[in-house]
Order: sequence, then structure tokens, then C-alpha cells
Amino acid sequence: MRGAARGSHLSSHLSSHRPTGMGARWTHAHGLDHLTGADPRGAPACTILDTDIGSFIDDTFALGFLLHLPAMALKLVVTASHDTVGRARVAAKHLTLAGADHIPIGVGIQTSDETGALFGWASDFDLKSYRGGVWIDGVAKMVETIEACEGEVALVDIGPHTNVRALLSRFPALAPRVRVYAMGGSVVPGIRLPRGAETPVPTTNERTDVPAARAMVGARSWASRTTWAPVATGHQVVIDGGRWQTVLRHAATDPAVKVLAECYQYWWAESRRNAMWITHDEAMGLDPKLRSAILWDAEAAWLAAAPTLGGKPALTLTRLPSVNFTDAGYTTLTPPGAQAYFALAFTEGGRDELLGRLTDVLVNGSAVCRGSDGRGCESVAGVS
Repeated sequence: MRGAARGSHLSSHLSSHRPTGMGARWTHAHGLDHLTGADPRGAPACTILDTDIGSFIDDTFALGFLLHLPAMALKLVVTASHDTVGRARVAAKHLTLAGADHIPIGVGIQTSDETGALFGWASDFDLKSYRGGVWIDGVAKMVETIEACEGEVALVDIGPHTNVRALLSRFPALAPRVRVYAMGGSVVPGIRLPRGAETPVPTTNERTDVPAARAMVGARSWASRTTWAPVATGHQVVIDGGRWQTVLRHAATDPAVKVLAECYQYWWAESRRNAMWITHDEAMGLDPKLRSAILWDAEAAWLAAAPTLGGKPALTLTRLPSVNFTDAGYTTLTPPGAQAYFALAFTEGGRDELLGRLTDVLVNGSAVCRGSDGRGCESVAGVS
């Protein structure tokens, strides 16, 4: 009963903002409710980012987004999956160049020696010199961070969910203090994705560690049921046009934005150079001068941060009654499963709202970009 009560926090917060798109039509056809994308309980007291930074570039932008939101109180970055020490090196160099090297780093559970296209960028960084400290047992450091936080913790989980499963297994009593915001899941059919795929598709974070995904979504003791940034809306989170040019302009003067542009350029060139990288095909279709990659992970960070952002809700959440994952990483909606919230649709005008606010945050709030063509980008006096 306690799990059911905790899972109902968002259920009475029905959206008055009209949802749009294929996700909205699918939700309506299945008789499901739309809820607002902002948690009515307000902002969390602290945030932990669990990330497989170093392979896909969207983790880098999710980290940059959270660093520019002091209200989110990012207290820890934990690396997830494959070569987690190498990922810690990427995170440490990023945080140092962005002027945020006070944030501790936890090394998550290593699952293989596999690396990613951004690892070379950080190969010259000495982890021992990292000012914020590096903890080899990243899960234990998560526990320490949760216990030290005076309130609920937002766990923004944008990599395979291996560390979260370990947290649940080793320290189950802490789960009621944690809200989980994850990137993953694909339930709306018929969406044409880049490079020809059509939904539903197996999602990388869940496919990489299916038992962990099942454990995370199935846990009934979280502060609320898990909230997901799925394929249905995530594939539309791309900054381009005038907004992207605003990001590039700020990269010339702002170290925190410069590191985003530098990482993106390095990742793009290395991914294109080596056809063995999982990111090769994605990079072949991109031009860093014109637009970002798809920022899947930034949407999960957005969902966690929505109560701090103000403005109208950009996304609606759909309460799915029975979510689980197949052995191949496909999302299923048939029992046995667990209730979860999926951001399946934007509100009317919500995608433009999200991209404008995302751009605002990434450039430290020093530009307001409301028009989709970027012509509405203007400086805000007194904001640095």
C-alpha cells in the first residue's frame, strides 16, 4: 500500500495544457490520462546524475544543463556501464573546464572495458588531481549523498541502470527518499526515427542491462513511480537554427558553454573517423556548425528540473499501468509490470518552449530564445 500511495503523487495533477502529436493520439486511443510535466511537489533538495558520459554526446549536454541550474543542487556525478573509470575521467575534465570541479564523482560498476568516442578527449586528464574527489565505490557515494541531503533527491538516470539496481539491492531503505527520472522506453508505434528505424524500438539503456531496468521500474518504494523521457518525445529534442548559433556564440566567451562545443566537435570527428563506434552512423548525419545531436538525455534532466524552470509545462506525462522490458530491451505494457510515468507528448507549443528554455539554460540564461528560427534571441541585462 505504501508503494501505491507514493505512486499517486502526480495522479491528481491533470494537465490543462492540450497535448499534441502521435504520443497524444496514442494516449487518447488507449484511454489514458495526461498529467503535467512539472512535479507538483516542487524541486528536489539535491540531484545525483547517473551517466554513461563518453559514448553518446547527449550525456554531455544533460550535464551542462544541470550545471547551469543552481536550484537543482547537483551534488554527485556517478558513471555507469562499461569502462566507468574512463567515463569518470571524461566527467572530471568536463567539470573542471566548466568551473564545477567541487562536485564529487563516483565510479560506478564496471561491466566491460568498452570505451566511447569521447574518451580520447579526456585521456590527458589525471583523475588523482580532480579537486572534488573521486570515489571508487560510486554506489556507496550515492548512499552518502542521499543521506546527507535534507529532503528528496532527484536521481537523473541517463545510462544503463546497473548502479540503480545495486543501490536498491544494497541500500533499499533509502529508496523512499529518491525520485527517479530516466531516459529510455519506447511505446508509441509508427514514429519514424533518423536512419530509418520505426518505433517501437529496443532502447539502449534498457537493452544494455535488462535486469537492472526491470528492478528500477518495478521498485515500489521510490518517492514516486519512475518518470521517463522516452523515444516518443526525446527524438524531437534538437537545438538548431538561431538557437544553435546562440550556443556557438556563447562558446567563445563562456567556459561552461565552450566545453560543450569542444566535446561535441571532438565526439563528432572521432565518431565519424572510426566506423566501429556505436555513434558512427549518428555522427555521419550531423554537422556541429548547424545543430546539436538529438539530446535524449537532456529531456530526462528537464523533467527533473521542470519545477524550477517556471513558464508553461512543455511536456505531458502519461501514467502507464504496467511497464516492463523484454530480454531484447523492448518496452512492454502487459502484466507483470509496474506503474510509471512517460512523457509521451508535448503540450501545444511545448516543444518550442522546451528548446527555448533549454537554450536559455545552456548559455547561462544570458539569452532568451523564444522564436523557433532564433530571431527572438535577445540579451537579458544583469544575467551572467
